[in-house]
Order: sequence, then C-alpha cells, then structure tokens
Amino acid sequence: MLKLSQILSEGKSVNVSRFIKKSLFYMCQEKVNPTNPGGVYRFLKNQLFLKDEKEIAMITKLYCHNFKLNVHLNNCELSGDLILPVEVGHSEHLALSHHLEIDPYFIKLMKEGIPNYLAQYWNTLEDESYFIGTYIESKNATKQKLRDTIQTEGYEYWDEDFITYYIEVDHDNALYNAENDAIESQGNYDEDEMRTDLWIDDEYDDLIEEWLYEEEELKEKIGEHKIVKFKLEKLEKEKKIIEREIETLGFSLDYDEDEDGYSEMYNIDISEMTNTLHELETVIYELLSYNEGIEREIVDLEETIKKSNEEIKEYEGDKLVDRWIDHRKEMTLQDYIDDPLNYINDSGFTISEAEEEGLIDIDVESLITDSISDMGSHLGGHDNQTYWTEFNGEKYYIFRN
Repeated sequence: MLKLSQILSEGKSVNVSRFIKKSLFYMCQEKVNPTNPGGVYRFLKNQLFLKDEKEIAMITKLYCHNFKLNVHLNNCELSGDLILPVEVGHSEHLALSHHLEIDPYFIKLMKEGIPNYLAQYWNTLEDESYFIGTYIESKNATKQKLRDTIQTEGYEYWDEDFITYYIEVDHDNALYNAENDAIESQGNYDEDEMRTDLWIDDEYDDLIEEWLYEEEELKEKIGEHKIVKFKLEKLEKEKKIIEREIETLGFSLDYDEDEDGYSEMYNIDISEMTNTLHELETVIYELLSYNEGIEREIVDLEETIKKSNEEIKEYEGDKLVDRWIDHRKEMTLQDYIDDPLNYINDSGFTISEAEEEGLIDIDVESLITDSISDMGSHLGGHDNQTYWTEFNGEKYYIFRN
C-alpha cells in the first residue's frame, strides 16, 4: 500500500500559461499558505474568481508542491522548476476521491488502516474527515469501535430499550437483594394484606368459619354431656333409694311375723319395685351408652379443633410472615429478571456499574454483532450515515467523521 508521501514524490516539469504563472506568484505575494491546499483552493475561487475546477485543481497542486512560505523571513518563494505532482494513490484514496468528486491531491491520509481500524482521510477542501474500507474491514472496525466505546463510555452508549435484551440478571445477587427487599417491606403490611397478596384470604376465612362451627358444636356436645351426666346422677340416686326400700321390705319378710297378712302385700311391693329397678337400670344403661358416644364425639371434636388450630397457624403469625417473605422474594426476583433496567435503577447504579458490581451479565458479543447492522451510526460521527462507492470493481464503505 502506497503512502501519501509516495503519491506526491513523483512528478514532471510543466510549462504553464502566463495567467497561471501570474496566479501562482500573486498568491506567493499575498503569502497564501502552500501547506494548506484547501486555503489555496478557496483563495483561487473566492479571491481570483476562477470557475474551471480542473484549472483550480492544477494551480493549487502547482502552488502547494512548488512554493514555500518562510514565516521567519516573511516571504514566499518558488523552490525550483514547476513540477506537477503525479497522483499515484492506493485504491482507498482514489475511491474516496471518486466518491467526493475531487482531485485525489486534496485528500490527505491522516491514519493508515490497520486490523480492526479503518484508514482515515482528510478532505482539505472542506476540512472534513472520512473513514473508508471494504465491507469486511468496515464491519470489523465497527465491532472494534463498539468494544472501545464500552471501555470509554460504558454501556450507556446504547439506548436502554435496545440493550435490555442483552442483559441477564445474576441470579444469586438478585435473589439476595429480593430477599432483603421482602424482609424490609414486610413491616408495611398487616396479616390481612399479606393473606391477600398470597391469594389465601378465602382459604383462611373458610378455615376460621369451619373452626367456629366446630367450636360451637363442641360447646353443644359438652352441654349435652353435662345434661346426660346430671340425669345419670339423678337416676343413680333413685336406683339406690329403690334398692334400699327393697332391702328393707325383704328384711321385714324375713323377721316379722305375718300377723296382719302383710307378707303378700310386701311381696307385691318388692315385685313392683324390682320391676321399676330393672326399668331404671335399663334407662341408666342406655344413657351411659349414649353418654359414651357423646364423650367420643367430644374427643373427636377436640382433636379436629386442635388440627384446625394448627392449620390456621399456617395462615397467621411468624409462619404467615415467612410464607409472605418467600412469596414476595420470588415475585421480586421475577420482576428483576423481567425488567433488569428497573432493577439496575432501583439499585442506584448505571448499567456499566451494575456489571462491575456483578449484578448483571451482558452478552457483549451478541450486543455488538446485532449493533453493526447500521455501521454509519457508530463510525459516521458527523451525520451517522453510511455511504458507499464502487471503484475498480470493489465496493467501499465511507463514513464522514
């Protein structure tokens, strides 16, 4: 690849018209700086009012190549024979000249192209800078520019709506932060609000309703048990009275003489009392059996209520708080994953800071690869445009910087 110094190193002596010679020495007299081709070009157009572009280009090249301005001596002089430089440039230089439609002489090499960096040229006529290269060179340069930008500007270079698709929240850090957030937030909620958040408020209400029903039923059974117990005590007393009466009548039959004919009457009374006693014993037996059933029901209800109380405890107190914190933690973690930008903002970091802190991971390669579809927005710093031109069968991409 030829350097610009080589482009201007070869030339040939030329004979010029009297007008051109007068123009050259007039500029020398006016101390127009020959090291500034753009200034010379504009002087010819604006001060000497030349119109022919080819003529202006030739005079500019002759003046810049052959005249020297000595600042210390405050004079300008011709360095030797008039030599017209021959433009022998490399393809990128000539392609840019072709694209800009100006003489290659007015395009100066600023930086040579190296791997991942495009060649940079300066249009001296318009004081503009350009990058130029093939598609592969431009694509690689765009990737490198984006990598460099990450180092200098960070990920804030990208629009948030675009970069969010390449951000992945670090699970361990996010889980830790989500749990801390849940613990700090739980003091702002009462138990009813927590149950509503957990969608278990209806379940809890059903449990309380069932528990109240069981308590009421137990209360009724205990009351019924007391009544039956009272009846049994009363019947036991009646039984003992009858048994004593039978015993007394039997004693009288054994030891008293039946002078007045009471024996038959006593026997009838004993028989009637015995029947009553048997009936009473039957009722007592039935009540005892019924009471045993009530006692079993009471035991069962007490066990059921105990289980209900244990189940209700899962919806109240510390267990409810723990359950709510777990739920809130998982919901917050999912929010972090679904909206990483909000997570980053809530953490008080920029995207770049969040990555440095380990809160997030960024798929840099995918981000860069998907960003190069519009190379001009990254390399064309002046207007964010991508231009192209074909020269000698090769397509070149041009970016105004």
